[in-house]
Amino acid sequence: MKKYLSSFVILIVMVFFSISCRTLCKDEVTDKEREKIKGEIETIVTDFFNPNTLNYNTHTGMRANKEGYVMGGDGKIQYTSYSSYNEHMKSSFAGIQRFTEARLVAMYVYVLSKTAATCTTEFKSKFLMVSGDTILNNGCWTFVFKKFDNGWKVIQENGTHIR
Repeated sequence: MKKYLSSFVILIVMVFFSISCRTLCKDEVTDKEREKIKGEIETIVTDFFNPNTLNYNTHTGMRANKEGYVMGGDGKIQYTSYSSYNEHMKSSFAGIQRFTEARLVAMYVYVLSKTAATCTTEFKSKFLMVSGDTILNNGCWTFVFKKFDNGWKVIQENGTHIR
């Protein structure tokens, strides 16, 4: 009887682990899905760095207005909520006439899962201030994208500006 009981317990444990593994592996990304996600992120980031359309709306529109949004930059945490980031962007963009240059030098996308990806960029940009000054805004930035119902949005990010 003990022999059958221990065999039964072992069988139950094996079934449990098998089901657990299958559940954990459901989010595994196929090569085809990986390429599709990579293309979607590349399109979003390339479109973002368009000097003709880069403005307050496109800048804030790429970010997730969700709990957990964090932006670090230039060696420190800048914002721990979308609302604080958004308020700062409103005042910053009030002083900007337009971007005169915004281009990607390099872009590397890494798909983490079906609903998460990172994108690290090196970029060069310039913008014309209302005062008439031109500001160089070059740097390196990493975006963490999460897929929500309305598409891919940046949930966390960090970067450095090189002037």
